[in-house]
Amino acid sequence: MAAGVLAAVAVSGGAAGAAVSLNAPSQAGEQATTSRAASGAAAPRQHPQRPLLAVVGASFSAGVGAGRPDRAWPEDLARIEHWRLALSADPGAGYINPGAGHRGPFAKLAARLHLARTDPNTIIIQGGHDDIGRPLPQIRDQVESLIAAVHRECPRSRLAVLTVFPRGVPSPATVATDRAIVAAARHADPAVIVFDPITGHWQFPRIGDQLHPTRAGHEWIARKLAAGLRPHRATSLTDRASQPDPGSWLKAPSHLG
Repeated sequence: MAAGVLAAVAVSGGAAGAAVSLNAPSQAGEQATTSRAASGAAAPRQHPQRPLLAVVGASFSAGVGAGRPDRAWPEDLARIEHWRLALSADPGAGYINPGAGHRGPFAKLAARLHLARTDPNTIIIQGGHDDIGRPLPQIRDQVESLIAAVHRECPRSRLAVLTVFPRGVPSPATVATDRAIVAAARHADPAVIVFDPITGHWQFPRIGDQLHPTRAGHEWIARKLAAGLRPHRATSLTDRASQPDPGSWLKAPSHLG
C-alpha cells in the first residue's frame, strides 16, 4: 500500500480514563528480525516502514464502549489499513475542555505525540462533544489554532474533520458546536476533509448511554473512516518525498502545548 499522507480531525467525547501509547501491531516481525541479526544470522531484506496513524482524542478514542482500548476504533482503523498507531486520548477532553485526566485540551494531547519528530502519515483528532455549551468564538479559535499548529508540525499531512457525535436527536447547542468546528476547520484549511455524523445521519450500535459505540460500533466507525479517507490518499512515496523535510520544522515555534 502506498504511504499516503492524511490528517483527520474527529469530534466527540465523554467518560473517565486516559491513554498515551505508541503501538505497532505488525512490528513483531521486525523485532524478530532484530533478534536474528543480533545472534549472527544473516539479516533479511529490509521492508519499508508502514505508515503511522496518530490519534488525538477523547472517550471514543480511549475505547469507551469497546471494552478495552485495543478494541476501539483507532486500533480497528490501524488494522484495516495495516498502519502503525500512536494514540493520545483523555475522555472528556476537547478543543477547550481539559478532560477527566486533565491531560487535555487537544493541543496538549497532540504535543505528547511529538508529531514533528514522528511525522505521521495520518493524524486524526477526535473530540468536541465535551465542548458543547462553550462559547462558540472560543471553540472556533481553538480549532483554527490546533489545525495551524498541526500544519506547522506536519506540513506534509492533509487534514480531515469528523465532527460531533450526538446523543439521540441533536440539540441546538450540539448542532451549533458541530457547525462551529466544521466552519473553523474549513477556514483554517480549505482542503480539509469533513466527516459529519450529524448531517450524515450515522447509525451504529451504541451502549446504554446512547452516545458511545459498542465493540461493533467502534468497528463500524473505523470502516467508515477508512472508506472516506482512501479517495484522498497520496498515491506514492514520491508524494511525501517531494515535500519539505519535516525536520526543518522542529526549529519553528510550536503551539501544541
